[in-house]
Amino acid sequence: MTTIRIEGAKELIERIDSIAKMNKVKAAIGLAATDLKGKIAQYPPRSSRPNPLIRLNPRVRRGFFYHLKKGDIEVPYRRGQSPGSQKLGQSWNVQQSLSGWQATVGTSVSYARLVQDSANQTSYHRGTGWITTNQVVRLYGQQAVNKIRQALVREVNNG
Repeated sequence: MTTIRIEGAKELIERIDSIAKMNKVKAAIGLAATDLKGKIAQYPPRSSRPNPLIRLNPRVRRGFFYHLKKGDIEVPYRRGQSPGSQKLGQSWNVQQSLSGWQATVGTSVSYARLVQDSANQTSYHRGTGWITTNQVVRLYGQQAVNKIRQALVREVNNG
């Protein structure tokens, strides 16, 4: 009877196991999402110009004075300190799911859509330089994809 002995089989199986787990790729997904979070969470430079809609739009003016009287807002507004502030920039977070294969960047701030959502951003926030989620994806999404792709190559090549 002939015996065939394969040397290095244990190491090969360990290597295949390591590749199958794709831990470096999953970590890169989380890091790429964290990078995108860092971009969306940046406040634009402070604007000293008042919102022209308060003067020009009666509905906006009524809402402004209603919330001012109610104490929801204050003048001058102080980012992160005024009563109505939910600290939008600081509220963005990353959650990984599907065993690390998916990462979601999000916020629970009630007014975020008016500030940073492409479809709902007010003209005032657009004018003061708030970046939208779509802009972040357009400007930095490919970098995130590249980071994940590089991790995949490292995972397969280096183990």
